[in-house]
Amino acid sequence: MRKVLGLVCFIIGLCVVFGACSSTETYADKLKNERKNIARFINENNITVRSDYPASGVFAENEFFRDPLTGVYMNVVDSGNGNRASTVKRSEVNVRFSGAMTVPVNELDTSTNNLPRLQPMIFNYGIVSTYTSVNQNLPDYFFLSTGITAPLQYVGEGARVRLIVPFASGSTYQLAAFRAMYYAQVHYTRIINN
Repeated sequence: MRKVLGLVCFIIGLCVVFGACSSTETYADKLKNERKNIARFINENNITVRSDYPASGVFAENEFFRDPLTGVYMNVVDSGNGNRASTVKRSEVNVRFSGAMTVPVNELDTSTNNLPRLQPMIFNYGIVSTYTSVNQNLPDYFFLSTGITAPLQYVGEGARVRLIVPFASGSTYQLAAFRAMYYAQVHYTRIINN
Protein backbone atom coordinates (compact mmCIF):
# COMPACT_ATOMS: atom_id res chain seq x y z
CA MET A 1 0.00 0.00 0.00
CA ARG A 2 2.86 2.38 0.86
CA LYS A 3 4.45 1.82 -2.54
CA VAL A 4 1.19 2.56 -4.37
CA LEU A 5 0.62 5.72 -2.32
CA GLY A 6 4.25 6.82 -2.92
CA LEU A 7 3.87 6.18 -6.67
CA VAL A 8 0.63 8.20 -6.80
CA CYS A 9 2.29 11.11 -4.93
CA PHE A 10 5.29 10.95 -7.26
CA ILE A 11 3.05 11.09 -10.37
CA ILE A 12 1.04 14.00 -8.95
CA GLY A 13 4.30 15.82 -8.15
CA LEU A 14 5.55 15.30 -11.71
CA CYS A 15 2.28 16.63 -13.12
CA VAL A 16 2.54 19.75 -10.96
CA VAL A 17 6.18 20.36 -11.91
CA PHE A 18 5.63 19.86 -15.65
CA GLY A 19 2.40 21.87 -15.58
CA ALA A 20 4.16 24.79 -13.90
CA CYS A 21 7.09 24.66 -16.29
CA SER A 22 4.96 24.64 -19.41
CA SER A 23 3.01 27.78 -18.46
CA THR A 24 6.03 29.87 -17.48
CA GLU A 25 7.43 32.15 -20.15
CA THR A 26 11.22 32.39 -19.99
CA TYR A 27 13.29 35.53 -20.59
CA ALA A 28 14.34 34.06 -23.95
CA ASP A 29 10.64 33.64 -24.84
CA LYS A 30 9.99 37.28 -23.91
CA LEU A 31 12.88 38.43 -26.13
CA LYS A 32 11.61 36.28 -29.00
CA ASN A 33 8.08 37.67 -28.62
CA GLU A 34 9.43 41.22 -28.52
CA ARG A 35 11.41 40.66 -31.73
CA LYS A 36 8.23 39.40 -33.41
CA ASN A 37 6.23 42.40 -32.15
CA ILE A 38 8.86 44.88 -33.33
CA ALA A 39 9.11 43.12 -36.71
CA ARG A 40 5.32 43.30 -37.10
CA PHE A 41 5.31 47.00 -36.11
CA ILE A 42 8.10 47.71 -38.62
CA ASN A 43 6.23 45.84 -41.35
CA GLU A 44 2.86 47.47 -40.63
CA ASN A 45 4.43 50.95 -40.71
CA ASN A 46 6.50 50.34 -43.88
CA ILE A 47 9.75 51.01 -42.04
CA THR A 48 13.06 50.22 -43.71
CA VAL A 49 15.85 49.19 -41.32
CA ARG A 50 19.49 49.86 -42.11
CA SER A 51 22.50 48.40 -40.31
CA ASP A 52 24.75 51.44 -40.76
CA TYR A 53 24.25 55.07 -39.80
CA PRO A 54 24.05 57.20 -42.96
CA ALA A 55 27.31 59.05 -43.61
CA SER A 56 25.36 62.19 -44.52
CA GLY A 57 23.26 61.91 -41.34
CA VAL A 58 20.13 62.28 -43.48
CA PHE A 59 17.37 59.69 -43.16
CA ALA A 60 14.48 58.94 -45.48
CA GLU A 61 11.07 59.39 -43.82
CA ASN A 62 10.56 55.73 -42.84
CA GLU A 63 14.20 54.69 -42.65
CA PHE A 64 15.56 53.64 -39.27
CA PHE A 65 19.09 52.75 -38.19
CA ARG A 66 19.34 49.86 -35.71
CA ASP A 67 22.12 50.53 -33.20
CA PRO A 68 23.95 47.21 -32.74
CA LEU A 69 24.99 48.00 -29.14
CA THR A 70 21.58 48.90 -27.72
CA GLY A 71 19.17 47.41 -30.25
CA VAL A 72 17.46 50.82 -30.46
CA TYR A 73 15.99 51.79 -33.83
CA MET A 74 16.36 55.49 -34.62
CA ASN A 75 15.20 57.85 -37.33
CA VAL A 76 16.76 61.30 -37.16
CA VAL A 77 14.27 63.95 -38.27
CA ASP A 78 16.50 66.91 -37.36
CA SER A 79 20.08 66.49 -36.09
CA GLY A 80 19.98 69.75 -34.14
CA ASN A 81 22.92 72.10 -33.77
CA GLY A 82 26.59 71.51 -33.03
CA ASN A 83 26.16 71.60 -29.23
CA ARG A 84 26.68 67.91 -28.43
CA ALA A 85 26.22 66.06 -25.15
CA SER A 86 29.33 64.59 -23.56
CA THR A 87 29.59 61.63 -21.20
CA VAL A 88 32.90 63.01 -19.92
CA LYS A 89 31.33 66.34 -19.00
CA ARG A 90 28.18 64.61 -17.68
CA SER A 91 26.05 66.96 -19.79
CA GLU A 92 22.63 67.87 -18.47
CA VAL A 93 20.08 67.00 -21.16
CA ASN A 94 16.50 68.27 -21.23
CA VAL A 95 14.20 66.08 -23.30
CA ARG A 96 10.52 66.09 -24.30
CA PHE A 97 8.51 63.23 -25.73
CA SER A 98 5.39 63.11 -27.83
CA GLY A 99 3.46 60.24 -29.32
CA ALA A 100 5.02 57.65 -27.00
CA MET A 101 3.32 54.27 -26.98
CA THR A 102 4.07 50.65 -26.23
CA VAL A 103 4.60 48.56 -29.35
CA PRO A 104 1.40 46.49 -29.74
CA VAL A 105 1.80 42.79 -28.92
CA ASN A 106 -0.89 41.77 -31.43
CA GLU A 107 -3.41 43.23 -33.82
CA LEU A 108 -6.01 43.62 -31.06
CA ASP A 109 -3.71 45.38 -28.60
CA THR A 110 -4.90 48.95 -28.20
CA SER A 111 -3.21 49.84 -24.91
CA THR A 112 -0.86 52.77 -25.33
CA ASN A 113 0.88 55.39 -23.29
CA ASN A 114 0.28 57.89 -26.06
CA LEU A 115 0.42 61.15 -24.20
CA PRO A 116 0.53 64.66 -25.62
CA ARG A 117 3.78 66.56 -25.16
CA LEU A 118 5.13 65.87 -21.71
CA GLN A 119 6.94 68.43 -19.63
CA PRO A 120 10.70 68.31 -20.07
CA MET A 121 12.57 65.60 -18.25
CA ILE A 122 16.21 65.94 -17.28
CA PHE A 123 19.05 63.42 -17.12
CA ASN A 124 22.84 63.59 -17.03
CA TYR A 125 24.43 61.94 -20.04
CA GLY A 126 26.89 59.33 -18.78
CA ILE A 127 25.24 58.89 -15.37
CA VAL A 128 23.00 55.87 -15.96
CA SER A 129 21.17 56.22 -12.64
CA THR A 130 19.60 59.46 -13.94
CA TYR A 131 18.07 57.69 -16.97
CA THR A 132 15.30 55.97 -15.02
CA SER A 133 13.08 56.20 -11.97
CA VAL A 134 11.49 53.62 -9.72
CA ASN A 135 8.71 56.02 -8.70
CA GLN A 136 5.64 54.89 -10.66
CA ASN A 137 4.03 58.32 -10.14
CA LEU A 138 6.65 60.09 -12.27
CA PRO A 139 6.72 60.12 -16.08
CA ASP A 140 10.43 59.24 -15.86
CA TYR A 141 9.38 55.73 -14.79
CA PHE A 142 7.65 55.22 -18.14
CA PHE A 143 9.77 57.22 -20.57
CA LEU A 144 13.39 57.80 -19.51
CA SER A 145 15.80 55.02 -20.43
CA THR A 146 19.22 54.11 -21.72
CA GLY A 147 17.55 53.74 -25.11
CA ILE A 148 16.66 57.41 -25.41
CA THR A 149 20.31 58.34 -24.93
CA ALA A 150 21.46 56.22 -27.92
CA PRO A 151 20.97 58.99 -30.54
CA LEU A 152 23.08 61.48 -28.57
CA GLN A 153 26.27 60.13 -30.11
CA TYR A 154 24.94 61.35 -33.50
CA VAL A 155 22.81 64.42 -32.76
CA GLY A 156 22.98 67.68 -30.81
CA GLU A 157 20.84 70.20 -28.99
CA GLY A 158 17.48 70.78 -30.67
CA ALA A 159 17.53 67.38 -32.37
CA ARG A 160 14.31 65.49 -33.06
CA VAL A 161 14.31 61.73 -33.47
CA ARG A 162 11.84 58.86 -33.68
CA LEU A 163 12.74 55.73 -31.72
CA ILE A 164 11.80 52.12 -31.17
CA VAL A 165 13.31 51.10 -27.83
CA PRO A 166 13.43 47.38 -26.88
CA PHE A 167 12.71 46.60 -23.23
CA ALA A 168 16.33 45.61 -22.52
CA SER A 169 17.34 49.25 -23.23
CA GLY A 170 14.08 50.64 -21.92
CA SER A 171 12.58 52.40 -18.96
CA THR A 172 11.82 50.86 -15.58
CA TYR A 173 8.24 50.31 -16.80
CA GLN A 174 9.45 48.58 -19.97
CA LEU A 175 11.75 46.27 -18.01
CA ALA A 176 8.91 45.33 -15.65
CA ALA A 177 6.35 44.80 -18.43
CA PHE A 178 8.75 43.36 -21.05
CA ARG A 179 7.36 45.81 -23.62
CA ALA A 180 9.09 47.73 -26.41
CA MET A 181 8.25 51.43 -26.73
CA TYR A 182 7.80 53.60 -29.81
CA TYR A 183 8.42 57.36 -29.60
CA ALA A 184 6.95 59.42 -32.45
CA GLN A 185 9.23 62.23 -31.33
CA VAL A 186 12.04 62.66 -28.84
CA HIS A 187 13.19 66.28 -28.74
CA TYR A 188 16.50 67.08 -27.05
CA THR A 189 15.54 70.66 -26.16
CA ARG A 190 18.62 71.74 -24.22
CA ILE A 191 22.13 70.41 -23.54
CA ILE A 192 24.25 72.01 -20.83
CA ASN A 193 27.93 71.04 -20.76
CA ASN A 194 29.44 71.79 -17.35
